[in-house]
Amino acid sequence: MDKVIEELWACAATLSGIADTLAKMAELEEASPTLEEVRAVLAKLSVEGHSAAVKSLIAKYGAAKLSELAPEHYVALLKEAEKIGA
Repeated sequence: MDKVIEELWACAATLSGIADTLAKMAELEEASPTLEEVRAVLAKLSVEGHSAAVKSLIAKYGAAKLSELAPEHYVALLKEAEKIGA
């Protein structure tokens, strides 16, 4: 019986770890900006006269234009874009 109880505790710990990982993944998905949101921020910067800096920022992440930018770079790009307008 002790062996069964140990196995159940081990299963519970494993399930708890999986639940924590899934919760973190869900938070990241919710926090990820959309292409449209990124486009709006960069368009505002361009209108304010920072077009060259915006183009350079997009190129820094390996894209020739915003629509080619991989979504996993959106958060980092927006953080850097905040510095352009400051």
